[in-house]
Amino acid sequence: MHPKQDPAPQFSPKRAYLLLYNAISSLLWLHILLTVLTTKTPASTYTTLEPWTRWTQTLAVAEILHSAAGLTRAPVFTTFTQVFGRCVQVWTINYAFPEVTAPSWAYPSMLLAWSVADTVRYLYFVVMLAGLSIPDVLRWLRYSLFFVLYPIGIGSEWWMMYNAASTTTNVLVAGIFYFFLALYVPGSPMMYKYMVKQRAKTLSRP
Repeated sequence: MHPKQDPAPQFSPKRAYLLLYNAISSLLWLHILLTVLTTKTPASTYTTLEPWTRWTQTLAVAEILHSAAGLTRAPVFTTFTQVFGRCVQVWTINYAFPEVTAPSWAYPSMLLAWSVADTVRYLYFVVMLAGLSIPDVLRWLRYSLFFVLYPIGIGSEWWMMYNAASTTTNVLVAGIFYFFLALYVPGSPMMYKYMVKQRAKTLSRP
């Protein structure tokens, strides 16, 4: 999400709302990150974080509305693709197939990738919306961590969805999952290229 920067640091209702939204989101993902780092097994990670992660990610549906309404400058399609893909993961895989998700190390690795990326991302926007100067290290992390986190997150998502598709006895559900698995082929490079472009544009600024 890319909030539009107002020409002056005055606190309009829009700016105050986006600041609150990003601050809450950053704290929610920080909680997930700290819990992942201090939980020893995938099963305990699942038991502790599955509902929390599911609803935290569902909250991000608001970002599609933010983009569509012009509150942020993020492309609607790109935002929809990322948020929708994650919501499919948390609801139709992680929640609906605990027997696949709970014992798999792909679950904590996915949460680690998601939570690191989103804690940094939302914190970046909090600083920006507060009218403060963004530290160089925070800017670099925001636009560089994806090189490592995207492959980890995407690989973990794909693996759990593949196992769910292999496990279910419902032919229709399996077909839908395999369809989504196929979408990762064009979708993943698209998201990666978008971030590479954003990185080049942002880090080239003085």
